[in-house]
Amino acid sequence: MVTSAMPVWIEDGDGTIVRGIAESVTRAGALVRLAAAPHFGEGAGVALRLSLDPESPTVSATARVRWIRRSGQAQCGLEWTALEALLEDWLDSRN
Repeated sequence: MVTSAMPVWIEDGDGTIVRGIAESVTRAGALVRLAAAPHFGEGAGVALRLSLDPESPTVSATARVRWIRRSGQAQCGLEWTALEALLEDWLDSRN
């Protein structure tokens, strides 16, 4: 499991993007602290861009929203549905 915070951009089906910080990233998915309440709901499919390193291009993934916590700081739990090979390699290098 990777626990270093990384910037993430989540796009829902209608093209709305919400920014956040991925607080943990695993082979199964991610926990994301959101900058604002999301427009997507539980069970929605989303596309993501993650910044693994500020000096490198972002990587892409798709996921299903497992849960959303809207009270206090908005958060969501994501389950991967597809990962870019670079993200898979990055995760493998940290386990």
